[in-house]
Amino acid sequence: MLSTTLCYIEKNGKYLLLHRVKKKNDINHDKWIGVGGKFEPGETAEECLVREVYEETGLTLTEYYLAGVIKFYDNAGGDQDMYLFKGTDFTGELIKDCPEGELLWVDADKVLDLPTWEGDHFFIEPLLKGARNLNMTVRYENDVLTEFKDDTEPVKIHTSIKLTAPHGFSTRIGGVSDDVYATLNLGMNRGDDINRVKENWRRFLEASGITAREFVCGAQVHGNNVHIATHADARPSYGPGELIEADGYVTNEPNLPLAIFTADCVPLLLQDEKAGVVGAIHCGWRSTVADIEGNAIARFKELNSDPADIHAAIGPAIDACCFEVGPEVIEAVQKLLNNPATAHITAKENGKYMLNLRDVVRERLIQLGLKPDNIELTGGCTMCHPELYYSHRYSNGARGSLAAVIQK
Repeated sequence: MLSTTLCYIEKNGKYLLLHRVKKKNDINHDKWIGVGGKFEPGETAEECLVREVYEETGLTLTEYYLAGVIKFYDNAGGDQDMYLFKGTDFTGELIKDCPEGELLWVDADKVLDLPTWEGDHFFIEPLLKGARNLNMTVRYENDVLTEFKDDTEPVKIHTSIKLTAPHGFSTRIGGVSDDVYATLNLGMNRGDDINRVKENWRRFLEASGITAREFVCGAQVHGNNVHIATHADARPSYGPGELIEADGYVTNEPNLPLAIFTADCVPLLLQDEKAGVVGAIHCGWRSTVADIEGNAIARFKELNSDPADIHAAIGPAIDACCFEVGPEVIEAVQKLLNNPATAHITAKENGKYMLNLRDVVRERLIQLGLKPDNIELTGGCTMCHPELYYSHRYSNGARGSLAAVIQK
């Protein structure tokens, strides 16, 4: 999918518009639009925005925000994701001869009166009113508007009253992805458009109260390795970098978000406010029976944390109503908990069992020294609620990814 930017720059109640009258065979000929253009290879939306605005206007944007993503489709093959920005401050002087057309400052109440694409009115009006996190689809056939859809929703996350650090457990609500990834897919290797995933991450981090644009994540292998993370491990959600092979991370460094991915497995966030340590742990059944929880608490102790001071939030995951497993899993769980009659297991007539993995994680944390009152379960069953969560079992693997994040 082609990715582009479009920016409407505001100054003293006026907006800078480009009257496209100079280029031959310009699909936008004689229309009044903002300024912007196509991403160059490797560019982020912000980098493309700043470059295009400077090239077309001579202005350097110093303050701006992303208002949303508008998805355009047409039968001529011009499909694109347009990243819509509003500029609020800049330096420099406006150039007198723009190669694209004539640049003019237009009163805000006149912007919608000028000739433009019919579908542009749907996003320009909320943009002028300060809207953010738009997610719209506009479809044309032979330059005629045939469909408009507004999928704008606020980002929905789960949080826990047990944690004071900025954190969040994602749902699938509030992003810009389509199809099986709709809408807040945070998985960077699921086959989704990477620029859409970048925007989803921006929205999720913002909703979680986190301003950092880099965080620690890695290659999850359903093991029990828990890595003590530093800022040297951080990477952009959308950038290159070697991934650490681990299913959990802890840190005592400030402003360093830790993130893990799930789509049925149990997400676990930990915090010891007294010692200044946080952790994010991916607790699938394999990781759990390999005692990843024990390794996580051991890493906390290495950072001078007392388990009695650790608070835990267990997020949305497949629950006992849907998680059918074989006897080999049950035997491993019983061995972990040293309890052959654990209450988290229900036998079925077919020789299978229903397992409450979230409760297994909770019981193991209590065994490791956490106080029961310091542990909270938040969110629901991922398989029961496919409208709210991604579930690997429900979708047979055709899905996006949830995430959990925490920052000291």
